Amino acid sequence: MPTPISLADLATLINGTLIAPDPAAAGSRTVSSCNTLASANEDQVSFLHNKKYADQLTTTKAGLVLLAPNTAKTVQRAEGLPPLVAIEVKDPYYAWQQTLVKLHGQRTHAAVGISAQASIHPTARIGSNVNIHPFALIGENVTIGDNTHIYPHVTLMHDVSIGSDSILYPSVTVYEECRIGNRCILHAGAVVGSDGYGFATHNGIHHKIPQTGNVVIEDDVEIGGNTVIERAVLESTIIGKGSKLGNTVIIGHNCEIGPGNLLVSQVGIAGSTTTGKYVVMAGQVGVAGHLNIPDMIRVAAQSGIMMDPEKPGIEIGGSPAMEASHARRVYLQFIQLPELAKRIKDLEKQLAKLQPPTPDEKV
Repeated sequence: MPTPISLADLATLINGTLIAPDPAAAGSRTVSSCNTLASANEDQVSFLHNKKYADQLTTTKAGLVLLAPNTAKTVQRAEGLPPLVAIEVKDPYYAWQQTLVKLHGQRTHAAVGISAQASIHPTARIGSNVNIHPFALIGENVTIGDNTHIYPHVTLMHDVSIGSDSILYPSVTVYEECRIGNRCILHAGAVVGSDGYGFATHNGIHHKIPQTGNVVIEDDVEIGGNTVIERAVLESTIIGKGSKLGNTVIIGHNCEIGPGNLLVSQVGIAGSTTTGKYVVMAGQVGVAGHLNIPDMIRVAAQSGIMMDPEKPGIEIGGSPAMEASHARRVYLQFIQLPELAKRIKDLEKQLAKLQPPTPDEKV
């Protein structure tokens, strides 16, 4: 059950300023949960991060709204509704995250201990306060750190290492010799360390190339459901510290994903590509192999990256991906192609009328 918090205490927690007709009286009020602007009631907190929903500030019944600085004074409330009570804070989305954690907490995990129905090799080394559910399979020489939670049907093949405080949800598979760090979360169906897509074609036959490396997942990484991270041909495929991968992301063999990357669902990165720090790829981005993506690149949804971006920190989009400002001009012309084609045909007809007749036409 959520624990109520006063508006004054919440403002202190998120380092914000309480805005109300009577801040002292409002500060003693409490809120107990979070909800959307459209659905919240007077006991709940909501927030505005996307300007698309700004009109809902006029009608929301939320008891408190988290807003950017200097926003509350611009809100004109609908007739009959009380003035808006808000906490203005520099980063409303982060403040919303802090509020959610305070009032609702993170998902909890049952302390089941180590199930007798799990299959655990006698050479496995298991830390303290580890929970292993029924039907998990822990292979030879596996190491599991303290406070880690292993759900049913997880498979850890031989010589896998899992750090402390990590969570592996049902049906996660980690192939042999892969390394997963501390405080990592692997959602259901994720596969770490399957073979990379490597074949040598000779005389029309595709010969499998042994994938002799592994996968190294650094600390504080989260991996979405059914995401696949391929093991390296040689050395390691690496997912950098603090990176977050969405559902059904595919990372090819020998990729090196930098720290703090955000790869949204259905991103696919071909082998031997390297990304810098804090790279963001929106949904369904495709990346060719053997590329180098610089720091802080932001990639629009459904883009196709076929060559190295020119410089760090830019936004790119389209297929082939290009700098966003240029891409917008290109696609503006693209959507006008039918009209442009018609204009060209009309000009060709006019030009034909202006041309002198050929000798055959004179006859």
